Amino acid sequence: MKENYYVYNNEAIASCVFLSILDKVQSIDIVKACLFLPILLDDRVVASLVKTDNDDLELFIKEQPRLFFKFSKRFNALLPVVINSLFLLKQYDYLYIKERKVFANKKINTNKIEGKRFENIELVIPKILAMLEKHSIEQLYFIFKVQL
Repeated sequence: MKENYYVYNNEAIASCVFLSILDKVQSIDIVKACLFLPILLDDRVVASLVKTDNDDLELFIKEQPRLFFKFSKRFNALLPVVINSLFLLKQYDYLYIKERKVFANKKINTNKIEGKRFENIELVIPKILAMLEKHSIEQLYFIFKVQL
């Protein structure tokens, strides 16, 4: 991984991603929330999601296997960022956690967040939400071959 991986993929961008996701859904299971950053903070995955009309997760992964070759490594590297982001958002009362689920506490207008990278991420969030909702958490961890 790049030496500046944690500078590029930090709690600030991760918090924006989680706020945007929570703006689109009522709640997220914490275990499922851990899967979002390794997908959405990878520019190559986001660029491919922007271009595709495919809404089938397994087919998307089969068509783009190189994008998911090191998914488990990205997952483990970003786990502290997930935890820190959720903790910060909770501490500042943007969300609350109840029974393994994360809920929005405040509405925030993510349209005011500027930056091409975040614009691209926000563009594909509905697509990835649709892809992930078709599978159980166990299936998702199996599909992505996450090793803890």
